[in-house]
Amino acid sequence: MAGTSNVSDLTTKLEEIEAAKEAQKIKYRGSSKLGKEEFLKLLVCQMQNQDPLNPQNDTEFVSQLAQFSSLEQMTNMNTTMSNTSAYSLIGREVIIQKADETGQYKETRGVVDYVGFENGEAVISVDGKKFSMEDIVKVLDTAYAAKDYLPSVEEQKHVFDLSNPGLTEIKINLGSNGYEASSVAVVINGDYIDKKYLTFDADKGILTIAPEALKDLDTGSYYLGLYFDDPYQTSITDKVTIQITNSGANTDDKEDTEGDTEGETEGETEEKDKA
Repeated sequence: MAGTSNVSDLTTKLEEIEAAKEAQKIKYRGSSKLGKEEFLKLLVCQMQNQDPLNPQNDTEFVSQLAQFSSLEQMTNMNTTMSNTSAYSLIGREVIIQKADETGQYKETRGVVDYVGFENGEAVISVDGKKFSMEDIVKVLDTAYAAKDYLPSVEEQKHVFDLSNPGLTEIKINLGSNGYEASSVAVVINGDYIDKKYLTFDADKGILTIAPEALKDLDTGSYYLGLYFDDPYQTSITDKVTIQITNSGANTDDKEDTEGDTEGETEGETEEKDKA
């Protein structure tokens, strides 16, 4: 029986704690900000509860009404400015940080699809998901945002041997997210390379140049110019270097030198025989 009494007492105390928590929630429920509605309620309450034998001066009421009018205008102006700011984000790229169920902040980057209003507050849609204006941490300029999606090429060097010609493979990125290019023109030594000598592997991002396109170049170092047809007409002319060499030329020179040496040796032998 004693055990039952203890359990009952414990249950009662828990219920009291929950009731106290709920009362605390009700006490602080609502907005902590003093808006025009709260201001008007205070003014009406003041008028209703004033001393009829010593009423408040009309001048004070007029002053308070003027303050109320000013507050209302400022509130409406803030709402208009907030709405205008929200509408201006349509089509802009934004970065959003919002806490998930675990309290961890998750970053979302995308383009604002549309702006709506829920409970009087502006709500933006990014990739089909709704976010509050307060979740926005960065708004990106269109040109700045595009830089991450435009075609790009890593700095790289290649060697092409005229005596042992082979394929030249260039690593390139055609871009993404609506800023991608569908084709690229290649220039070397001031001349365009015929497209029949070019192939592109989209899965690997490899542009391959056939040896026929480079076989007529003199030995030396050349920059490869890449011109993309993306919306910004991206051109990259200082990332890819091709070194043209000719290992067979050294071998031919060596053979010629050896031939000259043999000729000189035979001539010296003949002179010795004559002597």
